[in-house]
Amino acid sequence: MEFQLSEEEKLLQWAVNDFVQKELDEEELRMCNHVPQKIVDKMGGLGFLGLKVPEKYGGEEGTWVEVGILCEEMAKRSIAVAHLIMRGYEINSILAKYGTERVKGEWLANAATGKKIGCIATTEPGSGTDIAAIKMNSLRADDSYLINGEKNPVSFGMQADFAIVFGKTDPSVKANRISGFLVPLSLPGITREGVSHMGLYGSAIASIVFDRVKIPVEYRIGEEGEGFDIHVNAGTYSSLSQILAGVISMGACQEAVNRAVSYSRMRFAFGRPLAKFQAISGKIAEDLTLVEAGRWLCYRALWLKEQDLPHTKESAMCKWWCTKMACDVVKNALLIHGHTGYSDDVPLERMLRDMLAFRIIGGADQLMKLIIAHKTIGKIAVPDSLAGYMRDWG
Repeated sequence: MEFQLSEEEKLLQWAVNDFVQKELDEEELRMCNHVPQKIVDKMGGLGFLGLKVPEKYGGEEGTWVEVGILCEEMAKRSIAVAHLIMRGYEINSILAKYGTERVKGEWLANAATGKKIGCIATTEPGSGTDIAAIKMNSLRADDSYLINGEKNPVSFGMQADFAIVFGKTDPSVKANRISGFLVPLSLPGITREGVSHMGLYGSAIASIVFDRVKIPVEYRIGEEGEGFDIHVNAGTYSSLSQILAGVISMGACQEAVNRAVSYSRMRFAFGRPLAKFQAISGKIAEDLTLVEAGRWLCYRALWLKEQDLPHTKESAMCKWWCTKMACDVVKNALLIHGHTGYSDDVPLERMLRDMLAFRIIGGADQLMKLIIAHKTIGKIAVPDSLAGYMRDWG
């Protein structure tokens, strides 16, 4: 049992940190409502976006732990950039596992090298965690599908070149029988509008309306009715998504604690540094301990995933506890800074707003706790009304 990164992983960590320091301008990203394409291009050129993707589709060898390192280091400077990487790996996983050869050849290779940006469009104004409640129709018409409906909100929807869209091929079916499709966002019948949120400004969040958008059968992702499985195995409700949400949270937490440490040393009150006050130093000690525990929870889950060992419970723990804890840690760092933390002078207020979103993205806290209980106690812990839903979860 080793609790340290390998030499290759340390080298990657150094390379990502070097990229962050040289290429991610904090002020530019704070004012930007998307991730600049020049950053995406550079990440693609460095191979940051194509780990775990087959070489024939523009990727290279790597481990899930390395993907975690990417997200954690990026989150220390920009949660939006880390979020883009997280979404990219969800999309890569979906396309690699479920895409047709046409989809892989036309889109996976471009996504893995940063030439095309994708988004995942599932959530609708009337449905979120309850995927089965979506209203979008994806009806078969000979050798094509016609897609109708609205997806809102869609992370990176204003910036993306394509979307993986989920809809019902048979609207009369009420169970978790939805289907996935790759939809180029340049097609006729698609309109996009930016959606304002309290945080995640750089995630280019959109409402996307599809009006009789026609796509070929080859652009269907997986089989008809396989959409829920796609989400759970590779998409926004997958173990990968849950763990990376935790990893991003830990990156933001570490940066917040580092700033609190620096500020406590240089800010004086009543003739002495804030660090001399045990209420301040004790809180920093508590938060640093929580970050360390959360980080190793996440990397253990990534290691389990890499070894193809069971990790559903551990992944849900990462998503629930790490994102919850991150909000508390960032808030504590902000309060230690006083008015400075509440202002735009330091990024803590932005980090707090951004981190709150990760309590929602990829499934609510209640769902994560239900998964943990289901895996620990058994089906007796699942309400009867959700028995079918959790059975599909595995």
